[in-house]
Amino acid sequence: MAYLLFLMANAALFVRPAELIPSLGNLQVYLYLILAAIVCSIRPLHNQVRLTTMIQQPINLCVLGVIVAIAFSHVTTGNLAGLATGVIAMTKVALYYLVLVATINTPERLRQFLLTTALCSTAMIALSLSDYFQFTREWAGRTSGEVREAIDHDRWKAGDEPRMLRHIPDRKGVTDEGEDIWFFRLCGLGIFHDPNDMSLLIAVTAILSGYFLLDQQLGSRRWLWLGPLALMVVAYYFTFSRGGLLAFGAAGMTWLATLKGGRVALALGALGACAAPLALGRHGNIEISGGTGQQRIKAWSDGLMQLKSSRILFGIGEGQYAEVAGLVAHNSYVHAFVEMGFFGGMLFFGCFFLPAYAIYRIKRDGIEIEHPELRRMLPYIAAILAAWCVGMGSLSRCYVTPTYMICGVCAVYLNLVGYYRARVRPVLRLNWFISQRLFVASAGLLVCCFLFVRIFARWG
Repeated sequence: MAYLLFLMANAALFVRPAELIPSLGNLQVYLYLILAAIVCSIRPLHNQVRLTTMIQQPINLCVLGVIVAIAFSHVTTGNLAGLATGVIAMTKVALYYLVLVATINTPERLRQFLLTTALCSTAMIALSLSDYFQFTREWAGRTSGEVREAIDHDRWKAGDEPRMLRHIPDRKGVTDEGEDIWFFRLCGLGIFHDPNDMSLLIAVTAILSGYFLLDQQLGSRRWLWLGPLALMVVAYYFTFSRGGLLAFGAAGMTWLATLKGGRVALALGALGACAAPLALGRHGNIEISGGTGQQRIKAWSDGLMQLKSSRILFGIGEGQYAEVAGLVAHNSYVHAFVEMGFFGGMLFFGCFFLPAYAIYRIKRDGIEIEHPELRRMLPYIAAILAAWCVGMGSLSRCYVTPTYMICGVCAVYLNLVGYYRARVRPVLRLNWFISQRLFVASAGLLVCCFLFVRIFARWG
């Protein structure tokens, strides 16, 4: 029962019933479903937070540690008003993660979860794309002044209030008369109402579609997955997201490296990188010397400057980045380090470094996986992880549910691989060696962020 309730709650993340049936108003279907799933899985949940379990699965420890880091970030800055809000919000996200790893405990359940996630995300993307075409027809021929008025109107709207612009406007030049030329970038529903968020979801859904397309068990039915794959290509184009392109590239190279080896992946990746600027237009035009690229680097610099003080350990406080930089970091790693300090940034980074390192060890050490479906799943899990990790380099998504869905799927996969080895034992176990690796990798990432900003920020 807990598993079925969790599947329904997960579906409500992608397609919120209230957005399909406006008469439902603010009915929080997801909240009721996830609460019911929590109640029905109390014993497995308790097992996930036991010390022995967290030693055998350190990703759990990192996720729960982010809650502690948020609390410390507020207490050490004296912001007690934000303490309860931040801790409660992250606790809700952590409970989603814990229910995921507690209820998905067989390869069959993991496969079913990936299937329902792919179907629900495909449905949401299809609905969003249909709305996008209708919206662009409605706004075709509008003047630049009308678009600007709509932007100003929406700027003061609260998060859940209806907006005039359901999709994000962007400029692509000016007319001979000096008027701005506008185009619109595809946005999704609910928590995916951002083109870059949408492009990440599209990348993950494309990977899952490929996983089922190449599944021989489905017979001729597997060819039906060509439809969702084609839809992902069209939807990605209309996001006009350069971060999404990097996510797709990372996913493809990781998938190839896991299947064919690193040399093949690097060779094909280099060819793709050379062809992208010519073949993909704006999508492949990734520059950091000006425009939004330079704006983001300066925002990173403003945030990182806060760490050159006593704030280095516990940060400036969760939710405070925009207060010091004027906008969020648009980089989850920088955002986490600045808001939660090195302590919280390391724990957040660990949610993704640890599964990546475990997958690397599976390949490096030739760990034999005795379940055929888990063996086939490995390159796809690795690709999903790579896509999300790279995508977070252009998004601030440290505290949202989809981010922890990804590390939850990885944690479940590693749990199952540990069970289906010749001798049952964890793939990754928390010890001094792993702790040292995580510390050094986190410190290296933070130093690289400082160096990148120092080299590429243009203040003149």
